[in-house]
Amino acid sequence: MNDTLFTLLASVITGISTFFIGQQRAKKEIENMSLVNVEKSLSIYQTIIQDLKEQVEELLIKVNSLEESVSKLRTENQELKIMLRKRNKEDSK
Repeated sequence: MNDTLFTLLASVITGISTFFIGQQRAKKEIENMSLVNVEKSLSIYQTIIQDLKEQVEELLIKVNSLEESVSKLRTENQELKIMLRKRNKEDSK
């Protein structure tokens, strides 16, 4: 009877120990998988951010070019207005 009780008690202790060790191992595996997923996500986001930075730089170059064009056109427009006023004054004389 003592052998059976000892075997049963040893089996229960082994089962409980195995359960807790397995649970801890499963938690660690889940944490590792989570870290791997976070690293992959970060890599993807870094790529997206880099692409967006490049696009922003390109757009800034285009905006600067357009601002220069607008400035030139304003200057031309002012010069043409002055020329028209002079001509209108000359024609009215």
